[in-house]
Amino acid sequence: MRTKPSDGAVSQPYLRKLIREHRLLDRRIDTTKAIGSAEKLKDLKRLRLRLKDRIAALLGNTPGRSVPL
Repeated sequence: MRTKPSDGAVSQPYLRKLIREHRLLDRRIDTTKAIGSAEKLKDLKRLRLRLKDRIAALLGNTPGRSVPL
């Protein structure tokens, strides 16, 4: 698992990378839905949620607030 920058500041390239990964997972989830693999879909959705939570934490968002992805 990747770690966030250690200096405490949010690195814009790191944040963009996480957002890109999140969007890629969205596309993979759509493809997996079409194929019909329920277990793989469940795993991808969990990973996507972890990425979204990490992005929200880096942006300082509180739970329940929307993250612009």
